[in-house]
Amino acid sequence: MDSAPRSKALAIGIVIGALVLAAGSVVAGYLAGKGVLMSRLEDRYVTVKGVAEMEMKADLATLPIRFSITAGDLKAGMGTLDESAKLVTAYLKEQGFKDDEIALQRVEIQDTLAQGYRNDVNKNARFILTQNVLVRSNDIEQVRKVSREIGELARRGVVLNDTPGPNFIVTAEKLNEIKPGLIRQATERAKVAADEFAQTSGGKVGGIRRANQGVIVILARDESPFEGEYQAVDKRIRAVTTVDYFLTKD
Repeated sequence: MDSAPRSKALAIGIVIGALVLAAGSVVAGYLAGKGVLMSRLEDRYVTVKGVAEMEMKADLATLPIRFSITAGDLKAGMGTLDESAKLVTAYLKEQGFKDDEIALQRVEIQDTLAQGYRNDVNKNARFILTQNVLVRSNDIEQVRKVSREIGELARRGVVLNDTPGPNFIVTAEKLNEIKPGLIRQATERAKVAADEFAQTSGGKVGGIRRANQGVIVILARDESPFEGEYQAVDKRIRAVTTVDYFLTKD
């Protein structure tokens, strides 16, 4: 075969291959661009938070009562401490608390003679014995009353030792009763916020992209530097939800 026709055929083949390659690049570029466009449209979303609150009272109260004695003899001291525990328990039962609402806790013993830095130890008060009694009751008002009148134990001969006040708690059981409704309110408010944003941006709210229930927070109803959440009977329960909504065009 003559070399001239062979060269011409080869040139035509190269041109056709180049055209096919170019066409493929155009199609691929178009599809890639469309994919990026769709991705960007799908990424149009707004993140909003919804907050809902309600007030409720604590349904459980705890009151630790801490008392101590000093003694030169450990065995005698334990006997005296037991007498104090009986006085505390008897008083609480007088106030209407049941056996299962009163818990006698562990004894703490401090030997002052074992403290090397002390050289003024009174051997008649060598041991300091301390014990707690914990009251745990759903009778909130009675726990408050006993806390206010705790000095009565001192009148009966009990040496109170840095006894803190009561703690007031919302139990998980009580919290679970209100949790679904509170989260529903928070989610509805998140949707309202998303609608308002969409209106100002000239779009509409679509489906949910992602939702996060968030947390339930328990606060003192009347926040004060003198009263923390646990010291307050009246609580404020707050639910916060975070929701991503897709945005569509009108």
